[in-house]
Amino acid sequence: MKISISYPPIVNDRGQKAMVSQNRNVQYFSVPTYLLPVTHAQAATLLKKNGYEIIWDDGNSQLKSYDLWMRDLINSKPDLIVFESTTPVMKFMWETINKVKLALPKSIIIMTGYHSMRMPDETFENSKTDIVMLSNHIDFVLLKIANSLKVNKNINDLNIDGIALRKNDKTVKLSFKKVENINNSELIDRDLIKWKNYAYENGNFLQTPGTYASSVIRDCSFGKCTFCRYNGPELSFSIMNVKKSVDEYERLINDYKVKEIFDDSGVWYRGKDARDFANEIIKRGLHKQGCYFGFNTRFEYLDEETIELLGKANFRFVLLGLESGSDYTLNKLKKGYTRETVLNTLRLLTKHGMHPHLTIMVGYYWETQEMLDETVSFVKEIMLGGLARTLQVTLCTPLDYTPYHQECIDNDVLLVSDYNDFDMSRLIVKTPIPHQKYYDAVKEMYYIALSPKFILRQLLFLGTFKKKNFQFLFTYGLRALRRVRQHVFNLTKSHKISLAESNQKK
Repeated sequence: MKISISYPPIVNDRGQKAMVSQNRNVQYFSVPTYLLPVTHAQAATLLKKNGYEIIWDDGNSQLKSYDLWMRDLINSKPDLIVFESTTPVMKFMWETINKVKLALPKSIIIMTGYHSMRMPDETFENSKTDIVMLSNHIDFVLLKIANSLKVNKNINDLNIDGIALRKNDKTVKLSFKKVENINNSELIDRDLIKWKNYAYENGNFLQTPGTYASSVIRDCSFGKCTFCRYNGPELSFSIMNVKKSVDEYERLINDYKVKEIFDDSGVWYRGKDARDFANEIIKRGLHKQGCYFGFNTRFEYLDEETIELLGKANFRFVLLGLESGSDYTLNKLKKGYTRETVLNTLRLLTKHGMHPHLTIMVGYYWETQEMLDETVSFVKEIMLGGLARTLQVTLCTPLDYTPYHQECIDNDVLLVSDYNDFDMSRLIVKTPIPHQKYYDAVKEMYYIALSPKFILRQLLFLGTFKKKNFQFLFTYGLRALRRVRQHVFNLTKSHKISLAESNQKK
């Protein structure tokens, strides 16, 4: 059986590519970021190990045009075609699926992704999709589907966990095991998924080639943030054995000469698991191989003992969701921490040599001018005080039927209904103050990177005589400025802000 895991290139009328893989908030970038879809890559690896012929078909990272991607897919005649999609590109994907089905009527099309997971009826109504996956354990469920179809090709006879089928014009959801033991998942076959296509164009990497690890945690151990996709009854929590994960790090460093490894789990290890991981890295001498390590975490999840050990193990990039500088907003989002917690965690990370990266959002439907000002001033305090190195500011766009999205619907604050408008390029909710105020705040926070005080702070870090601080200033800094300009352009392009206008003229 031949199985294609496919990502069609999606390009808007400005020539910008949609970043779809990993099912994060879709944004269109002219300076591309090629994100490895980790769980789908694990699925490809598991299927290959079980004897299936796998076509890894990422049209974006393989630099294909849409027409070339379509021709190659049709010519390969796969038995199964697996797509991943999310809200802003659902309509595009439905149209693409119908074109593929017309050309390959015998191919079975499977849709994955959080939007279709939560709204399978909609995908069946609008496309010729055969199966919608209801589980986030793509690898386990795909193998069950393939094994069942190998015995009986009639999809109507499928009786496995974690899928929805269309039977007699009705959607039938089959129950599924919410928790899978990801110790039984496969570490990614890097050659199969053409890993170098994702190794260079990624803002998370200070050194290249970099790569994403096979995630040690599926979904999130916290799972309460109202705006986040890692929230809902269909999601689960599962954790990988430390030794298995470090085995992968060792292979990536020794066999593939990787210079930076990032684990994109919703939230990485904490407590004893995090310390065991760092100790295993040190025990094997991997911290002396010139490779940096990074992960996502939450504020207050790591104590000083753990952070100090991670610093010794050569961890560098730590991504944290700040979301807001307003305690009211943090409480309403159910983040589980306050501004004081944020500062305490950042002080410890910086003290032990790591480079915290903050993600921030503006434009919540309740966000007043006072709350917005709190966020801007708090971010300035952190960045100019040297407590974080980089940041990303986005507009809070309601994500596919998360609690925040449902709140927006219930409170009648959504301004749009077309899924194409959910691409984070503009605010789509009613707010207490004009939208322009939030766009101005985005620009103000990004422009902190150009502040003489911020630059002086980076120069002061050179006094530690650590290689990564010199790299950050002289190598990463130049790359970051290019991406800062792009983010400002993307998030303000519809609103006649001067930087966007100057970029358009260029």
